[in-house]
Amino acid sequence: MQSQIFTYVLLAGLAIALLWVIVTDLKSRTISNHLTLTVAAGAPLYWLAIGLPLWPGIAWQLGLATLVFAVCCALFAMRQMGGGDVKLLTALALWVPPSQFTMLVVAMAMLGWVLTMAVGAWRVAHSTTIQTHPARDTIFLIIGTIIAALFASAVLGGPRLPLPAALTSTSLNSPAAIVALALAPIAVLLLVTLGSIRIIRRHERDLWVPYGPAISLAGLWIVASGQMLAGTASPAGG
Repeated sequence: MQSQIFTYVLLAGLAIALLWVIVTDLKSRTISNHLTLTVAAGAPLYWLAIGLPLWPGIAWQLGLATLVFAVCCALFAMRQMGGGDVKLLTALALWVPPSQFTMLVVAMAMLGWVLTMAVGAWRVAHSTTIQTHPARDTIFLIIGTIIAALFASAVLGGPRLPLPAALTSTSLNSPAAIVALALAPIAVLLLVTLGSIRIIRRHERDLWVPYGPAISLAGLWIVASGQMLAGTASPAGG
């Protein structure tokens, strides 16, 4: 019982740290090294609380963190990721079971996409770039953000918009209609994404992707799902 309470306390602490990352990164575009080290240092306590065995449990967590660090370092070298983001995701890899880490990455990608568009809309709304139309472009970006959020919600198991019954019944009788129905969302999302990037870059030279908040929100999503209470980090995820 005490071990379970300790686990809840540690996960609550992790959630608070991730929330603080969101606040500081959105405010200053930096992630404190002390905060990242705190997240990493809490992982061994979490392993102890859930009774994670040295083999294969802790070994898998360390291996996952090493792999994540290597991949993120490559992205950092290509200037696709910040140093603070690399350290944060590596520290989080020490906590999240390998069986759940793929979902963490998917959630990070989805949430990062939505946040990029939302932050872009905010910055464009306050744009002072000459020969542009901030009000009009902001409306377009808000619409794009809503579309992206609906898609992300559907992918992550949240609320989704139901398809009209007439449309689904028609598509079931035609292979071509089934293919068109499957490809339509992809075409819309591609159009929305490319259009949004072009609008944002019309006002700002650099497109800021808020990796820190995206990583933190994805981590919070995994914590809230209850999967980290399972007490396992083996590939089987049992």
